[in-house]
Amino acid sequence: MLIFIAIALASFLLVAGSFLFGGHDGDHGGDHDHHDFSHEGADADPTISFFSPRVIGTLTMGFGAAGAIARFYGANNLVASMWGLGSGVMLAIVMYQMTTIIYKQQASSLIDTETTIGRTGVVTTAIDAHGIGEVSLTVAGQYRVYLAKAAKGRGIDKGSTVKVVSVVGSQLVVEEM
Repeated sequence: MLIFIAIALASFLLVAGSFLFGGHDGDHGGDHDHHDFSHEGADADPTISFFSPRVIGTLTMGFGAAGAIARFYGANNLVASMWGLGSGVMLAIVMYQMTTIIYKQQASSLIDTETTIGRTGVVTTAIDAHGIGEVSLTVAGQYRVYLAKAAKGRGIDKGSTVKVVSVVGSQLVVEEM
């Protein structure tokens, strides 16, 4: 019975630690700036793996707790292990489903730079003929400011309305309207 209790306690510490200290359980969908590199699926829903520390910790915690209870009531080690395994799997499934629901509720403020193509904005810092300036525009309901350069190599004055024609890295390429 002592081994089942030890497994349950160690697993409890793992699960509690992952909640307290922030194990992200495979949360994908981060935004990393790389020049000339596009992240397909950057707007994908965050997901969790069934083999995350929280789910596996819950499985082993259920195994240990149910096994200890079964041993307390007189079951032999094999029967206690079967009860523990069944209980652990059920609890792991519940933890997986609950965590998946929580992760789907998370909002993301990441906007793929490619979504700016075709949109209009206003030059907030003048763009020199072969230099870089700033353009502000609204994308996905969010006001954003991006570094920008002129498409045709001609300077664009502050306050001018521009259209985004392409993206190079994290910079917009714009032309005056």
